[in-house]
Parts: sequence; structure tokens; C-alpha cells
Amino acid sequence: MKNQVQLLIGAIFLFFFFTLSLSAQKDLTLPDASQHAVVVQQIGMCEIKIDYHRPGVKGREVWGKLVPYNQVWRAGANENTTISFSKDVLIDGKNVPAGIYGLHTIPTENDWTIILNKDYR
Repeated sequence: MKNQVQLLIGAIFLFFFFTLSLSAQKDLTLPDASQHAVVVQQIGMCEIKIDYHRPGVKGREVWGKLVPYNQVWRAGANENTTISFSKDVLIDGKNVPAGIYGLHTIPTENDWTIILNKDYR
């Protein structure tokens, strides 16, 4: 009788152990292949923030293939990349008012064109 009680208690313990283990794994979510990232840098009196999704390379050739040359690219994966300035800034001789902008590029084999778009959504 004592052995049967111990066996029953052991079986109940194993049942609950495996049930809890399986339910815990059900809620496990893996990170996206192209993970969200934010970079914030203070330069002088201006805080600059870039909000983007890092493209997952996954063995692919990125420049010229996945991201074609001479075409507008949103500079990230999944969603529009944004850049924000807490103060007015001067970029390549052009005044850029404080605010949030969509950050796009036109990559080529030798250089890149940077595009800031007021419609960042």
C-alpha cells in the first residue's frame, strides 16, 4: 500500500511538472529575425535618435542584391526607419528643423544619398 501511494504521488508530481513545462514553453516567443533597435546620441545640445529594424542577413548578399543599388531604400527592415532631432540641425549646408523624419537612402556601389522625409509614418 505504501509503495502504491508513493507511486501515485510520483505520477501526480510528474504530471504537473510536464504540464507546467509545456505551458511555459507555449508562451515562449522568439525574437524577430530583423530585431527592433534604437540608437540615441547626444551631439552638442542636440539629441539624435534613430529608430529602426536591423535587417537579418541570413547568408544573403545585401548590397546590390537584397538592397538593390540606385533605388530608394528605407534603411531598415519591417518598418520605416526614423531619425529625430531635438534641435534644428545643419546637414550638408541645409537647415533641418527639429522633429522626426523618415530616413531613406539611395545606395550605390561608391556612395549613398540620404533622404529625410517629413512624412515618417
